[in-house]
Amino acid sequence: MKFIFVTRLSLAVAALAALAVSACASTSPEWESSFGDAARQMRAAQVIDPAAPSRNTGPGSTDGKAAAGAQKAYADSYGYAVKEASQPALSISTGGR
Repeated sequence: MKFIFVTRLSLAVAALAALAVSACASTSPEWESSFGDAARQMRAAQVIDPAAPSRNTGPGSTDGKAAAGAQKAYADSYGYAVKEASQPALSISTGGR
Protein backbone atom coordinates (compact mmCIF):
# COMPACT_ATOMS: atom_id res chain seq x y z
CA MET A 1 0.00 0.00 0.00
CA LYS A 2 2.86 2.38 0.83
CA PHE A 3 4.53 1.62 -2.53
CA ILE A 4 1.39 2.60 -4.46
CA PHE A 5 1.15 5.90 -2.53
CA VAL A 6 4.80 6.78 -3.25
CA THR A 7 4.36 5.91 -6.94
CA ARG A 8 1.22 8.05 -7.24
CA LEU A 9 2.90 10.89 -5.35
CA SER A 10 5.96 10.81 -7.62
CA LEU A 11 3.70 10.75 -10.70
CA ALA A 12 1.77 13.75 -9.36
CA VAL A 13 5.00 15.67 -8.67
CA ALA A 14 6.32 14.83 -12.14
CA ALA A 15 3.06 15.99 -13.73
CA LEU A 16 3.13 19.27 -11.80
CA ALA A 17 6.77 19.84 -12.77
CA ALA A 18 5.97 19.21 -16.45
CA LEU A 19 3.03 21.59 -16.24
CA ALA A 20 5.18 24.29 -14.62
CA VAL A 21 7.89 23.97 -17.27
CA SER A 22 5.42 24.05 -20.15
CA ALA A 23 3.78 27.20 -18.75
CA CYS A 24 7.07 29.11 -19.12
CA ALA A 25 7.76 27.88 -22.62
CA SER A 26 4.85 29.67 -24.28
CA THR A 27 5.95 33.21 -23.35
CA SER A 28 9.51 33.01 -24.61
CA PRO A 29 8.72 33.15 -28.36
CA GLU A 30 6.50 36.18 -27.76
CA TRP A 31 9.38 38.02 -26.12
CA GLU A 32 11.89 37.01 -28.74
CA SER A 33 9.67 38.00 -31.66
CA SER A 34 9.91 41.67 -30.71
CA PHE A 35 13.51 41.59 -29.48
CA GLY A 36 15.41 44.53 -30.96
CA ASP A 37 12.37 46.34 -32.36
CA ALA A 38 13.16 49.54 -30.46
CA ALA A 39 16.72 49.63 -31.80
CA ARG A 40 15.53 48.99 -35.37
CA GLN A 41 12.90 51.74 -35.08
CA MET A 42 15.44 54.26 -33.76
CA ARG A 43 17.90 53.41 -36.54
CA ALA A 44 15.17 53.80 -39.16
CA ALA A 45 14.14 57.16 -37.68
CA GLN A 46 17.69 58.49 -38.09
CA VAL A 47 17.92 57.72 -41.81
CA ILE A 48 17.05 60.81 -43.83
CA ASP A 49 16.92 59.24 -47.28
CA PRO A 50 16.69 55.44 -47.39
CA ALA A 51 17.10 55.39 -51.18
CA ALA A 52 20.39 57.33 -51.17
CA PRO A 53 22.68 54.29 -51.66
CA SER A 54 20.90 53.34 -54.88
CA ARG A 55 21.62 56.78 -56.38
CA ASN A 56 25.25 56.91 -55.25
CA THR A 57 27.58 56.90 -58.22
CA GLY A 58 30.74 56.47 -56.18
CA PRO A 59 33.50 58.86 -55.24
CA GLY A 60 34.58 61.46 -57.71
CA SER A 61 38.03 61.07 -59.20
CA THR A 62 40.71 63.74 -58.91
CA ASP A 63 44.25 63.44 -60.16
CA GLY A 64 47.22 64.05 -57.88
CA LYS A 65 48.21 67.44 -59.36
CA ALA A 66 44.71 68.85 -58.86
CA ALA A 67 44.55 67.58 -55.29
CA ALA A 68 47.99 69.01 -54.46
CA GLY A 69 47.02 72.34 -56.02
CA ALA A 70 43.78 72.48 -54.06
CA GLN A 71 45.62 71.69 -50.83
CA LYS A 72 48.23 74.37 -51.51
CA ALA A 73 45.58 76.95 -52.39
CA TYR A 74 43.68 76.11 -49.19
CA ALA A 75 46.83 76.43 -47.10
CA ASP A 76 47.79 79.70 -48.80
CA SER A 77 44.34 81.18 -48.17
CA TYR A 78 44.79 80.70 -44.42
CA GLY A 79 48.49 81.54 -44.33
CA TYR A 80 49.71 78.03 -43.54
CA ALA A 81 53.04 76.83 -44.79
CA VAL A 82 52.83 73.55 -46.64
CA LYS A 83 55.77 71.39 -45.68
CA GLU A 84 57.28 69.26 -48.37
CA ALA A 85 57.68 65.60 -47.56
CA SER A 86 61.23 64.53 -46.95
CA GLN A 87 62.93 61.18 -46.59
CA PRO A 88 63.32 60.13 -42.96
CA ALA A 89 66.87 60.14 -41.66
CA LEU A 90 67.89 56.72 -40.44
CA SER A 91 71.12 56.22 -38.60
CA ILE A 92 72.29 52.84 -37.39
CA SER A 93 75.09 52.64 -34.90
CA THR A 94 77.06 49.53 -34.16
CA GLY A 95 77.66 50.48 -30.55
CA GLY A 96 81.43 50.88 -31.02
CA ARG A 97 83.51 53.95 -30.29
